[in-house]
Amino acid sequence: MNVHTTEIRAADGDLAAQMTRMREWLDSRRLEPAAFRYDHVDSAVVIRVDFAVEDEAAAFAREFGGTLTR
Repeated sequence: MNVHTTEIRAADGDLAAQMTRMREWLDSRRLEPAAFRYDHVDSAVVIRVDFAVEDEAAAFAREFGGTLTR
């Protein structure tokens, strides 16, 4: 199975609000990512979300100002 990963940076203090918004967006489209993880990098949080379908990953990245990694 191919995995398509999105990467989104969020301000450290904004993590809870950003995660809630992401979950609501995913739920409203009935999308279920394969994995959802985050790491603290400097004063930001890098959120990585894996999708099985590339179009879903691309739409998620566009919505949240992220990138689709290869």
